[in-house]
Amino acid sequence: MNNIKFYSHIPNRKLGQNFLINKDIIKFIIKSINIKYNDKMLEIGPGLGSLTYPVSQIVKELIILEIDKSLHPILYDLKFKNHVKIIFANAMTFDYNNFFDKYQNKLIRFFGNLPYNISTAFLLHILRYKENIYDMHFMFQKEVADRIIAQPHDKKYGRLSIVVQFFFTIKYILSIEKIHFFPVPKVDSVFLKFSPINKLYKYNIIQYINTISYITKIAFQHRRKILKHTLCHLFHLKELSYFGINALQRAENISVKQYFQLTEYFIKKTNIKNIFY
Repeated sequence: MNNIKFYSHIPNRKLGQNFLINKDIIKFIIKSINIKYNDKMLEIGPGLGSLTYPVSQIVKELIILEIDKSLHPILYDLKFKNHVKIIFANAMTFDYNNFFDKYQNKLIRFFGNLPYNISTAFLLHILRYKENIYDMHFMFQKEVADRIIAQPHDKKYGRLSIVVQFFFTIKYILSIEKIHFFPVPKVDSVFLKFSPINKLYKYNIIQYINTISYITKIAFQHRRKILKHTLCHLFHLKELSYFGINALQRAENISVKQYFQLTEYFIKKTNIKNIFY
């Protein structure tokens, strides 16, 4: 990419814009995604096109979502080899249902350098569409990535870890120092791969999302309290014991599998149909 064009754009900090500029890292990321010509690719937040351009050289069709219309001239000036559809829209309010309807029976591959200011919210938002997703490759600030991949008994293990791991297997791909971005952010970044967990779900996906969110909210509301004083508001001691959960443990000691079991049990016994929060 032409450096003059690059520096002619003033990054919008309100939109969390930090652009990846290291070409070797970009090549590594593209290789790690392992893109095929007929893959259905959707990029979130292309920015200046550092990932967009090389992906467009590989895949037959690429759709990108960008909220910043000031990037219009730069994106349209890139010499894409194949078809690229640029949609200027907010990734948080975009009509994904309509989008997926156009690609019936085709699973979509998501990727992008997510703006730091929406990364967590977007990840939680996109969970409801997991059955339409083949995989996702996203960049996160290191602190958020550490929370996403944290395991039980780790202080970083919490609601975000559980809710995301509830639906996706997560693979660490690469750590990237902050110096490889423009403007230079305050923190380093981590690139992660998300693969949907294929399970035969007994209930609607929204019911699972609402219920696991509610249960973990209660469990982690007072993180240092034992489950006897938190989850026992939702489950009897015998119910917790049935799933191998000691009520004298804390929320961070319970596995994702156990939270999944509690979720299905809670939906069944309460016949949940409404949103909790």
